[in-house]
Amino acid sequence: MADNTDLLSTSGDYQAMVPYWTMVGTIMRGAAAMRKVPKFLPQFPSEGDENYKYRRENAKFTNIYRDIVENLASKPFTKEVRLASESVPAQLKAVVEDVDGQGNHLHAFATQYFFNGVNSAIDWLLVDHTRLPEGATLEDERRIGARPFWVRIAATDMLAVYSAVIAGKEQFVYARMNETYVRRADNGIDEETISRARILARDPITDDAGNVLDYAPARFEVWEKGSDAGDQWMLIEEGPITIGVIALVPFVTGRRDGSTWRILPPLNDVAELQIEHYQAETNLKMAKEQTAFPMLAGNGITPPLDGSGKPITVPIGPASVLYAPMNDQGHHGEWQYIEPSATSLKFLSDEVDKLEHQMREIGRIPLTAGTAGMTQITAMLQSQKVSSAVQAWAWLLKDALEKAFKFTAMWLNVNVEPTVFVNTNIAVDLGSNKTPEILRGMRQDGDLSQQTYWEEMRERGVLSQEFEADREIKRLEEELPGDPGDDDLSAAMTPPARIAAE
Repeated sequence: MADNTDLLSTSGDYQAMVPYWTMVGTIMRGAAAMRKVPKFLPQFPSEGDENYKYRRENAKFTNIYRDIVENLASKPFTKEVRLASESVPAQLKAVVEDVDGQGNHLHAFATQYFFNGVNSAIDWLLVDHTRLPEGATLEDERRIGARPFWVRIAATDMLAVYSAVIAGKEQFVYARMNETYVRRADNGIDEETISRARILARDPITDDAGNVLDYAPARFEVWEKGSDAGDQWMLIEEGPITIGVIALVPFVTGRRDGSTWRILPPLNDVAELQIEHYQAETNLKMAKEQTAFPMLAGNGITPPLDGSGKPITVPIGPASVLYAPMNDQGHHGEWQYIEPSATSLKFLSDEVDKLEHQMREIGRIPLTAGTAGMTQITAMLQSQKVSSAVQAWAWLLKDALEKAFKFTAMWLNVNVEPTVFVNTNIAVDLGSNKTPEILRGMRQDGDLSQQTYWEEMRERGVLSQEFEADREIKRLEEELPGDPGDDDLSAAMTPPARIAAE
C-alpha cells in the first residue's frame, strides 16, 4: 500500500449521503449539537456578532424528528423477533440467544438494526466468525469458544462498498469499514485514539483483455495507524474468509439509486422540516424577549452621566425610585412604559404549530397532539399511513435477518435456511380487531388447518409467543378418553362443519 493512502477515505456514494447523515446525526444528538452548527441557524443580514452569538447559544429546540423515528422504529417490536421454525439445529438456536457475542438476544439486536435503518436510510450487518489458529481442531474451537457472531455497522462507518453480479446474483466484492477505537495509553491513565480500517475483498479474475471473468474467494485485511500524525498504516492481520463470500447484509428503508449505494432517505422531508421548526421556534423565543417585556422610557429627562460622560444605567424594580425633577422653565419629565404590540407573536406561534403538524403527517405517524378535532376517519387514515410504511420496512427487516442466518449457517456448515418471525401485522384500524373471529370462522368452515390457525393466532398475540404446536398436540392427546390413536386425535381436531359435510 502506498504511504500516502488514507484508508479512512470515503467513496462517492458515501460522500453523496454525508449531508443527510450529518443533518439527522446532529438532530438526534439534541439541542447542544444543533446550537454548534451555524448553518442550521443562519446569521441575519446586519445582525451583530454578539447578538447572533446570544441568539444561537439560547436557541430553542424541540426534537420532534427523534420522537417520530422512535415511534416508527418501535412498531414491529411489540412481539419478540425469533426463529419461526422449531426444527432448526441447536447451534442456530444458541446464536439467537447471543447473536453478537456480547449477550444481546436477536430481538435486542434487531431493534437497533431497524432503528438505525429508519434514521439513516441504511444500516449494515456483518456475519463474522471467531478467528482460529491455522490447523485448529474441533476441540480447539470448543476450547476457545469459537462461533459465528453478528456485527452491526453504522452507515457512517461503511466507508466504501461495491457489489457485482456473480452467478446471476448481486454479491459484495469490496467493503472498507472504519473501526477506529480509543484505548488506554501505556501509562494506564491517558487515552489514545487508534485509527483502524477493515477491508473485505474478492479480487477480480480477468482475462488477457482485462475483462472480469469471475471473482476470487473472499479475504480480509485489518490496518491500524497510531494517534501521532506521522504514523503510517500497518497491516496487523489478514487471511481468507473461509465461507468464500463477504457476509454483509444491508437493511435499506429508502430507495436505492440504481445500482449505487446512494439511498433516497424516506424521512428526509421530516428532517428538513425539523431544521425549519428549530429556526421558527428560536425566532418566536427571540420575539417574545423583545416584545413581551415592556421598556421604560424617560420623556423630557436628561440622563445622568458618569465620570466618563456615559449615561448611568437606570435601576428598575420594586425597590427603586425614579425622579423627574423640573427644569428651568418649571416643566418636569415623566417615566412611562412602552409595551410593543405582540400580534406578531400569535403569527409566529401558529407557524410553529403548523410546522409540527406537517412534520407528524409527513412522518407517517398518528398525531400525538391536537387530535381532539380529528374525525375517526382522519385518525384511521393517519394510522394506515404509518402501517403501510412500517409494514414494508418490517418485511425488509425479516428478509435481512434471514439472509444473516443463512450466512450464519454457512459458518456453522449446516444446510438450513431458517425463517425469522418479525411482527409485520401492524394494526391499521382504531376499532376492535375482528381478525381472530374471522380466523375462528375459517377454521370452523375447514378452510384453515389447525396448525395454520395456531400460527396465525400466535402472530396476533392471542396465543403466547411460547406456544408450541407439538407440545399442544401432546396435551390434547392426554385429554382424550381411553387410548387415543391417530384417528381419535384427528377426529377431535376436525372442525364440526367438515364432519357434517362428510
